[in-house]
Amino acid sequence: MNTTIVGLLAAQFIVVLFGPVLLALWIRHRFGAAWSSLGWGALTFPLSQLVRIPLLLGTAALVNPYAMEWDADRLFWINFVVLTLTSGLFEEGARYLILRWGAKGVRDWKEGLMYGAGHGGIEAILIVGGTAISNLVFLLTADTVLAQLGQMPPGQAAAVSAQVDALRTLTWLPIALSIWERAIAITLHIGLSLLVLLGVLRRNFRLVLAAMLIHAAFNGVALLALRYSDAVTVEVVLTLVALLPLYLIRRLRPLIDSFTPADLGRDEK
Repeated sequence: MNTTIVGLLAAQFIVVLFGPVLLALWIRHRFGAAWSSLGWGALTFPLSQLVRIPLLLGTAALVNPYAMEWDADRLFWINFVVLTLTSGLFEEGARYLILRWGAKGVRDWKEGLMYGAGHGGIEAILIVGGTAISNLVFLLTADTVLAQLGQMPPGQAAAVSAQVDALRTLTWLPIALSIWERAIAITLHIGLSLLVLLGVLRRNFRLVLAAMLIHAAFNGVALLALRYSDAVTVEVVLTLVALLPLYLIRRLRPLIDSFTPADLGRDEK
């Protein structure tokens, strides 16, 4: 067993677990945001997937009998459209519903900041942290799994063997890129949370639609960059794209905080 790779996977899990926690602590200390806003944000991501994942699975079940005859390009573009559009629709849609009718304490910039950190943070923990734990367990049991390859169908045995080889040759670069990608994603979630919050405050659903389109476009850029380049280039491109949510975080503060208590009272009626 390669202790270096075990250490890399453990480090990946620790960073994506405690990174969002440290961010929330900083927002709490710097701006005085409420922990309840973090909780609402953390609740939004899994709620958005309660509908999206069954929809994707159902769509796959319907399409799979026909997909056997499609070439790789057609499959890519169909997946591209479905995955990007549903990511924007369901995550920003859930964000709107929660901010509009659930998280009524999230009504200023600092609470929107904390809310977005909760959404992006729990996504990082569940996706990257969960993958790190799964890979770590698989790596620790690899010898036992390899000993059972003879009992598996040839195709499955080859896939398992390739997965073990990939884990045993893992380097620090993909670990670092996955952590950086989550930092970018958290920035996106904070910026879009503030945009949706402004839409709620102004009763302007066009701002929510804009958040949906930005979210879908962000994921679309990632998929296209990954298809036509390498992982490092993907993160460079996403870093440049992340300038937009960074702009939103800064630009939306005075617009959101300009709402008075009287304005907010009318909003809740």
